[in-house]
Amino acid sequence: MSKFFQEESNSEGEEEAPRGGPEVDAGQASQATRTRIIQGLIDSDDDEGQRVIVTEKEKRYTRLREIIKEIKIKIKNQDFVTLLDKFEELNKEVEKSAKVFEKEGGLPRFYIRIMCQIEVLILQFTAEQKKKLGVNNSKAYNTLKQRIKKHNLTIKEKIDEFINNPITTDQSEDERKKKVKADKKQAGSDSEPEAQQKEESSESEDDDKYLLQSNDPMVRRRYWLKKKLPDKKDAKIEEIQQEKTNKKVTVDIDYDVKFDIAQNKEIHIDYDAEAVKKKLEQIVSSRGVQKNQVENLYICEKYIQYFIKENLQRAVEILLITISLQIDQAKSEAPFYFNRQSWLQIYQNTFLLYSLHQDKGVKVEKLHTYSKYDQENSFSEFRFISTLLVNFQTLEVELNKAFQNVDYYTQEYAERLSDLYQLTHLSQKLLELLKIKNDTANIALMSFKQLEAIYYIGPAVIQKLLELQTNKQAATPLQIFGNGDISSKIQSLVENILKYGDKETIVKATLYWVYNLALNGKYEQAHEIFISNISYDQISQMKTLIQLYYNRALVQLGFGAFRQGLIFETHLHLADLLSRDKVLKDLLSQNYMKQVEGEYRYTVPYHMSINVETIEFVYLLAAMLLEVPNINQDPFEDSHKIISRKFRQLCQYYDSQTFNPQPENMRDLIYAASKELAKGNWTKCWDLLKQIQLWTRIPSYEQVQQQIKERVQEQALKCYLYTFKNGFSNISIDYLRQRFELSEQVTKTIIFKMIYYGEIKAIIDNQDQSFLIFVNDDISNQTKRLASVLIEKLNQQCKNNEKLMDSKIGSFGIAVDKESVDQINKQKKKNVTKNKKPPNATTKRK
Repeated sequence: MSKFFQEESNSEGEEEAPRGGPEVDAGQASQATRTRIIQGLIDSDDDEGQRVIVTEKEKRYTRLREIIKEIKIKIKNQDFVTLLDKFEELNKEVEKSAKVFEKEGGLPRFYIRIMCQIEVLILQFTAEQKKKLGVNNSKAYNTLKQRIKKHNLTIKEKIDEFINNPITTDQSEDERKKKVKADKKQAGSDSEPEAQQKEESSESEDDDKYLLQSNDPMVRRRYWLKKKLPDKKDAKIEEIQQEKTNKKVTVDIDYDVKFDIAQNKEIHIDYDAEAVKKKLEQIVSSRGVQKNQVENLYICEKYIQYFIKENLQRAVEILLITISLQIDQAKSEAPFYFNRQSWLQIYQNTFLLYSLHQDKGVKVEKLHTYSKYDQENSFSEFRFISTLLVNFQTLEVELNKAFQNVDYYTQEYAERLSDLYQLTHLSQKLLELLKIKNDTANIALMSFKQLEAIYYIGPAVIQKLLELQTNKQAATPLQIFGNGDISSKIQSLVENILKYGDKETIVKATLYWVYNLALNGKYEQAHEIFISNISYDQISQMKTLIQLYYNRALVQLGFGAFRQGLIFETHLHLADLLSRDKVLKDLLSQNYMKQVEGEYRYTVPYHMSINVETIEFVYLLAAMLLEVPNINQDPFEDSHKIISRKFRQLCQYYDSQTFNPQPENMRDLIYAASKELAKGNWTKCWDLLKQIQLWTRIPSYEQVQQQIKERVQEQALKCYLYTFKNGFSNISIDYLRQRFELSEQVTKTIIFKMIYYGEIKAIIDNQDQSFLIFVNDDISNQTKRLASVLIEKLNQQCKNNEKLMDSKIGSFGIAVDKESVDQINKQKKKNVTKNKKPPNATTKRK
């Protein structure tokens, strides 16, 4: 037994046993000590309190709610830096809780609600508020805007369910509440715990806030429907609803009834002439007041539906008022750009306004403005047409803003493209109206707007649209494209601009015309127009935006030449852009918005952009086919004969590497192909070039590949003759033709040109022209030639050094030219004769 228990037993025996009493056994003492220690530990646990066992679900949910509370505080403070951090932290916790959510049937409601609140905050954040933010806060706002869009796309179904039915809870929380109620009933109490009631009240308040923050009036309507009226009015409301359901709607009614969202009242619409006039004057005078916008729009829509059948002139008047109200409503709902629903409503009313005037023949002079501040209180023809043009420009500007803000991979972007075709159809109708009215200034403007909307469309897109139209799947008619020939349509628009446009508009229209001709396979015509009408000096003095259009036209000319197999022209057009130090995306206006020289550089929408990798691929391929034969002709030539400096830098970079792995990307494959081309092995060179995946981005790339293959064979023949010209005394032309799979005429043409320009020193057999005989003399020997060049340079350097020493020391060197010595002696004799006096000068004086 240990000493510890022995001492304890002795002390207990001394305390508990009286003096002179019987001694306690050692085993009984140790057992008593152990029970006392265990009982003390149990008593200490009881003093601290009972331990609560928490499930994994409650742990996860409490952690999520803590983060959400912090997020709500940051939403009120508009602290986007910490809000972005908490957003990422919340999503990480959600990923950790994925197993718990699977058991509970999906994401909880409070998580969906906070995601909706963040999205509403981002959408309703105005540009003025953004200007007040700091640098770090604005950066965090932009990143949060992108991430919340992508994140909410993944949970779009849950968000839609929450918006459609925000009052109901999730299944998991319903089951939890039912269990709590059942437990309370068994315990004899029907009331819920206070914590749960507080939680439900907070969730309902958050739902109400989200409903009021929504841009959709039908969603805000649920907020007011959710409010309960006193018990005395419940019976009356039920009677009114029953009367509404029992009533039958007749055709010839003089007023309509609608439930007003904000004031909980019924709106009566009277179609009497005087009542309509007073109401329209009231609407025009109260324009800009946000309280009555929804009510006024509803009344105007009902007026339009009624007066289209009764009075077309009154319908046109109401349409003019309705479009202005819709524009104000769209600006208040979406500060950055109009949403698609509002945009379509404005477009449909504008097109209806045009059709009523042009097709139905409504006279403009009899229209009234219903404005107290308008003295004439009537429309003129000029004012009506200018109103149509202003509405069209508003639609165009908002659609361009949507293209800049909407992500290109979403369904909304594709729908906006169909809206672009509809807008182009409206511009064509307005152009026809302007030609009838002979409005020359607006004819040029509308022609340019229509040209700007269709100049970038290629033949593949038109063919696809024509197929959809034949299958009756296209929503928009293709009258704007003619019969599939867009070039003739664009030519007619450019002719209108050349007649009536100003200088800048004419330059832009010419660049668009060149772009479209090169895109549609008419390179010769595009190149001729480009050379005759546009110069670089003229473009360099214009605005930055026109210079960007010039760069885009150059790129498209390079692509057009490449598709026809014109390698030299391709390199000529693209070399200027790719030799600059600036980023290629900036030169093509395909980067983020920047401010340059007081102008805003607008980014080109995604459907109008040119792939930068394809531009670099076409340029490097053309540079390879020109530069590799140039290097093989004389590898020790001076640097002034370099064709492509960028391609040589690429080759020097790869040559400096100790080990080049298997080629994978575009640059690796072009470098490996250039090495095979230098050897004259065109088959391996072409196999490497075919592996580049960027071929598929070129329209009709199979035909282009066949033409580029012929250029590779021709350049490989040149490289072969340059490389091995000193290794043969003669060679058969038939052998060259079979080796490079060229026709006899093409082979002889290449050889004759090389001999004529002095690239190789050879002659052709005069009998049957079947042999190529090389002339190998001492001058053609490469070693002797390099030695003679080196000797000449050394002699020249020695002369320069001796002249330098003579100018410093004043004495002649070892080897001085005789001409220089004679010139110096003559100069000395002249100086001596000038200083001498005449011999008879003294005698004459005497």
